[in-house]
Amino acid sequence: MASPPNNQQAVVPFFSRFVAAASIVAISSCGQPKAVAPAPVAPVKKEIPAATGKKRLRPSERGEVRSITLSQAFDLQQSGNVIFYDARPSVLYKEGHIAGAISMPKSICEEVIRVREPELKAAKAANKPIIVYCSGVLCADARTVARHLSSSGYSASILEGGWDQWNTAGLPTE
Repeated sequence: MASPPNNQQAVVPFFSRFVAAASIVAISSCGQPKAVAPAPVAPVKKEIPAATGKKRLRPSERGEVRSITLSQAFDLQQSGNVIFYDARPSVLYKEGHIAGAISMPKSICEEVIRVREPELKAAKAANKPIIVYCSGVLCADARTVARHLSSSGYSASILEGGWDQWNTAGLPTE
């Protein structure tokens, strides 16, 4: 009498047939794809942005962006011949800022520049330095605000170490 079929023996022929069938399907689908004509593309109409009222300056008319040390900034602050702009968010400015600094958060700096245009023009005419600062070494907000000032025609210096270094040094704050 024949012994009953082993489950492993029954699975092997099924598996072999399955692999063979799958291989045939895979090979037959590897033919060259049919060429499909690309869909017609409508010409793109370039939108001209609405005038923002901001005059675009030539590179020679733009201000410079520099860096300034803590001691240089302190000396200028003591002489009263400087404008400090705090690029940090308003909530941080309200918690404490360099004495005499004006809040100019990165998020609204273009608006603040527009509002303070007379002050900025007077500072430029009098060669009064503009110093921008933010939280600390890793904060890029001061650089962003300084670039906006520069593109508006005003040179600005970025305080090395920002608020953190100023405050840690125990220099005048409000």
